[in-house]
Amino acid sequence: MTRIAIIGATSGIATAVAREWAARPDVSFRLVGRSDEKLDRLAADLRARGAASVETSALALDDATAVAAAVDWSFIDGPVDLALIAFGDMPSQEEADASPEVAAHLLSLNGTMNALAAHLATLRLVAAGTGTLGVIGSVAGDRGRQSNYLYGSAKAMVATAVAGLQHRVAGTGVSVVLIKPGPTATPMTDHLRGGKLALAPVEQVGREIVLALDKGTPVLYTPGKWRIIMAIIRNLPRALFHRTKL
Repeated sequence: MTRIAIIGATSGIATAVAREWAARPDVSFRLVGRSDEKLDRLAADLRARGAASVETSALALDDATAVAAAVDWSFIDGPVDLALIAFGDMPSQEEADASPEVAAHLLSLNGTMNALAAHLATLRLVAAGTGTLGVIGSVAGDRGRQSNYLYGSAKAMVATAVAGLQHRVAGTGVSVVLIKPGPTATPMTDHLRGGKLALAPVEQVGREIVLALDKGTPVLYTPGKWRIIMAIIRNLPRALFHRTKL
């Protein structure tokens, strides 16, 4: 039996990943999300796709107590083979500009709470001596840009935390994978539809994440073109970068 825990399971990317896993034989899921209704729908979908068992827990995940409870519940039956941290929110930069509360929540949820969840889950995997953790970051964390620098700074925090976790587990039976999706077609990115960049199909992103976790790839850019795009953006001279509208 492959035991899988997903914190933030009802996000578009997590759902795509879970559907890929559900098609494998003898898979059990423990799913944490914010909505009982969405969790119930996802659980039914995964069972229909072949999952051996699916258990769910609804938690807000917006403070340390809730995040710790989510990790505790995810590991309550013992060691987990695969874990995925995939919760978050993406208000627009304009919404964050208009409300300090929105800005603070954006930073906390996407940065601090995700890093905390990754930290706590890694401690559980290290104690068991085995397992793989995937953490959803973002290409937005590679360089601060005027269009989404608050979201990007939160994801940069997650990337730094994951780098430290990878250092911590080096030489053990535990793998930690940082996942950096480009703009992907999910409900969280509805406000980006019709913009300059085409949104990647979430099914493609889900498949690539599953393969990266199977291999223990340290950092995944998905789709792969974003590794090249972000290398160019990171290395643009400041004077030239400041003339762009990225």
